Amino acid sequence: MSRIKISLLITGFIFVFFPLLTKAVTVSPGKIQYKTDPGAVISGKIFVLNEEGETQTFYVAFEKFIEQGGEKKFLPGEPTELANWFKMEKNVTIEPGQQKEIPFTVEIPQNAPPGGHFAVIWWGAAPPGGQVAIVTRAGILVYVEVSGEVNEKGELLNFSLPKGNFLVFRLPEDFTVDFKNSGNTYLKPVGEIKIKNIFGSSIAAFDVNDKERIILPEDAQSLNISKKFEKPPFALGLYKAELALSWGETQNNIQKSIYLFVFPWKIVILAIIILVILYLLITKGIKKYNKWIIAKYSGRP
Repeated sequence: MSRIKISLLITGFIFVFFPLLTKAVTVSPGKIQYKTDPGAVISGKIFVLNEEGETQTFYVAFEKFIEQGGEKKFLPGEPTELANWFKMEKNVTIEPGQQKEIPFTVEIPQNAPPGGHFAVIWWGAAPPGGQVAIVTRAGILVYVEVSGEVNEKGELLNFSLPKGNFLVFRLPEDFTVDFKNSGNTYLKPVGEIKIKNIFGSSIAAFDVNDKERIILPEDAQSLNISKKFEKPPFALGLYKAELALSWGETQNNIQKSIYLFVFPWKIVILAIIILVILYLLITKGIKKYNKWIIAKYSGRP
C-alpha cells in the first residue's frame, strides 16, 4: 500500500473516530418528572459537565420519544410541546473538566391538554438543525403529567409461568407479567405475586415492578419480578400464584390467579430409592429374624 493511501486512511480515521473519543458531556439529573396543573410554573436546575480537554460549547435540543417493547424510540422529526414550555439557556460554554448549573422554568399553558407529555433534552456539541456531526450527546428524560380528565387505563395482557407451563419441578422464581398502558398518561404499575398452598397459606411472595418502570401511553412492557431464593423451599403438589397490581392516582387495580403443580422429581426419585432400600433391608432383616426364632425353638443349629 502506498504512503499516500496510508496517510489518507490515517486522516480518515482521525476525522471519523477522534470526535467520538474526545467529545464527552455528562448531564444530571437523568430524569425529570412532574405532576402539575394547567397554568403552573415550575423551577429547577440542570447540571452540565464538560469532560473534554478543551473549552466547549454545548447546545440544547428537545426531542420527542416513545417506548416500544421497553425500548425508547426517539422521534427527531416530531415536535414536542415541552420545547416551548421549558425556558432555559439554549447553549452554554464550559471550560474543560468544569460543571455548570443551568436554571430552568417550566411554564404550563392554561390550555395544556391533560395527561402525559414526554421529551428528552439533549445536550451536545453540535448546534441543533446544523450539519450532522459525529459527537457525543447526553440526554435528560422529561415526564410531565398535567391534571384534568386523565385516563389511567391499563390492561394485564399476560400473567403466566415461562412457556405457560403448569407442571414445574421446583417452586418457580420466574413469572411473565405483561402490562399495557391504554390511557393518555404514563403509568407505574406495582404489585405483588403470592404463592399459596392448597390450605391458602402463603409460602413465597415476589415484588412486581419494584424499580417503578414507567410505561408510556399505548406501550406494553414486561414488568420485572424481584425474587430469587437463596434456597428454594420444598414444595410438592398443587399451588396457586396470585397477582395483584395497582397504578395511578385513583389506585386502579387488577388481580389474577394461575395454578401450578410442583413435582420435584429428583427429590421424589431419591425418596423412592431410599424407601425401596429400607423396605428390602427391613424385609431381609425380618426373614433372618424369623429363621433365627424358628431355629432357636426347634432345637436345630
